[in-house]
Amino acid sequence: MDAHRENHPARRRSRRAWAPLGLVLVLPFLGGASYRSTNFVVEARSPDVARQVAEHAELCRSTIARAWLGHELPDWKTPCPIRVKLTSGEAGGLTSFGFNRGRVSDQSMTVEGRLDRILASALPHEVTHTIFAAYFGGPMPRWADEGASLLSEDLVERRRHDQIAVDLFARRGELPLARLFVVENYPRDLMGFYGQGYSISRFLIEMGGRPRFLEFVRDGMKDGWDTSTRVHYQLANVRELDRAWRAWHRIASQEGPATQAEDIMAFQ
Repeated sequence: MDAHRENHPARRRSRRAWAPLGLVLVLPFLGGASYRSTNFVVEARSPDVARQVAEHAELCRSTIARAWLGHELPDWKTPCPIRVKLTSGEAGGLTSFGFNRGRVSDQSMTVEGRLDRILASALPHEVTHTIFAAYFGGPMPRWADEGASLLSEDLVERRRHDQIAVDLFARRGELPLARLFVVENYPRDLMGFYGQGYSISRFLIEMGGRPRFLEFVRDGMKDGWDTSTRVHYQLANVRELDRAWRAWHRIASQEGPATQAEDIMAFQ
């Protein structure tokens, strides 16, 4: 079995807890409760928080899958555990996967922060990872997995990452795309990496849409990035794609923060 973990800084792997479908189970030893929906089982501080997160996770799963794949995913045989840690800070998350023979064999999720930011930001981001894992049946390149998952977050986070990309270019910290596309481990400049991944993902999606983006990434991993660039974006190679993206970035940064990268959750 190949193991793959989507990891954010200072986050912990979630625990698994099971309860009958639609049942809220009080867990005194955890000081909280567990709520089971069709595809998720959520541990949280209270029954109400557990229910809200489970219901919103189901909505995200349905809406984001339709936006990216054109259809909903079949129900999972085993629900994905989500552990919720409420704090006073901004939201973050972690999703872990196991893959076996081109399929997801195991997944679990942790989200933390204020509840409003979890629902608007961390949860859609982490659920998007599960959509990509189901599509690829294996690890997706880091830049694409994180960058495209950021497109599921709310406008506050998308604008923040637009600014991160602007700042990255201003200090000349961006990687050439030929290097970015083959990064396997998160670099030291994590936020810059996220900002660049978001920027190139947004550019490619605005050029050709979400399905083409997924095909580009799939074929890039299999056939090489130059070939995939020619096939899907009619550019000679990754170097030409890099030039096109930089030109787009200069124009986009002058026009201001992103609004064109639509809110997926508005399609519910």
